[in-house]
Amino acid sequence: MIHPNLSMIRVCHFIIGYLLCISIVYAQESDSFLHKKYIRDRNTFETFENGHRRFVQTANHRIAYLKWGQQTDKVFIWLPGSLLSAYDFYPFAENLVKAGYCVLSIDHYGHGLTKIPEQDLDFWDFADDLAAVMDDLHIKNAVIGGFSRGGYIATAFHDRYPDRVRALVLEDGGSVPFKSLFKRMNIAQKEAFFRSVEPPAEVKKLLFDVYKSDFEIYSNIAQLDGSAQQWQIFGFIKHQDGNSLLYKGLNAYMHMQDSVQYVQLLERPFEVSRYASSIMRVDPIKSYRSLRVPMLIIDAVGKGDAFDTRAENQQLKSMHPELVQHRLFDCADHNVHFACPGDFLKALLAFLATL
Repeated sequence: MIHPNLSMIRVCHFIIGYLLCISIVYAQESDSFLHKKYIRDRNTFETFENGHRRFVQTANHRIAYLKWGQQTDKVFIWLPGSLLSAYDFYPFAENLVKAGYCVLSIDHYGHGLTKIPEQDLDFWDFADDLAAVMDDLHIKNAVIGGFSRGGYIATAFHDRYPDRVRALVLEDGGSVPFKSLFKRMNIAQKEAFFRSVEPPAEVKKLLFDVYKSDFEIYSNIAQLDGSAQQWQIFGFIKHQDGNSLLYKGLNAYMHMQDSVQYVQLLERPFEVSRYASSIMRVDPIKSYRSLRVPMLIIDAVGKGDAFDTRAENQQLKSMHPELVQHRLFDCADHNVHFACPGDFLKALLAFLATL
């Protein structure tokens, strides 16, 4: 499956590198072999979905999510990063179930099987939707975790519903103002970053095109040879007007499809949609000034990390030394849970054991 760091902070850097490294095995396979594999993976997906997929129609939108474990008073909710889906937490969910947790992983607006809303909803509207999901399951409060964009959404949820947050897990997102990520960059670094924002034409077509069928997406997406989880690609596919879509429209929805949009978002957020500007309007410094619950900050500091937030995260820890744990990981420059899943899980379980 596609399970890399697809956060928009690094999306183009990763996709280009990823596509250069993978083996495009399907071009060498016969159509009949590929179709049989497609059917097997489709069946695996549908079996898993039947046991774990849930939908809730809220006042704002129809929200899709995955659920693991029986109902309990210990609940962990995960909010994935940009261009990821609820399957992002699949490798870790059962470990948390064994630790006594009911686990939810949420497809937020435009991601996974939650469609882009017709209304211009922002992160705080989604916080209302997440509260509605919790109400539907009679969940009083939960540990809220999020990666990258998901971390900023977790902070927005804490803004709106602090009493419903038992603890917070923020992985490279949500603990530092978004614009401040660029403050330490010099001019050359900024120019290089903005040049990289828009992917090459072949990558753009691969991810953001319109397809005639799910099978066309399945056969055109380059997969790692022998990937046991590639059936999860179906958890990204939406349908519109008889066509199949992977990420069609999502870059534009986040206002990050090219350097012009990215600069506009950073410098003139009042000109963009409420949703797109949400990530700029989240103010972690203000949000966590009166923090009252435990927080784990997972901070990727690996080689090539252009966004060094160690000082800001350490400042937050110094404000609440008894509540905030700040863990540094040099195995990744952004996505720790993908690059070193064992270390991520160990840190997460150790934190949950303290609650």
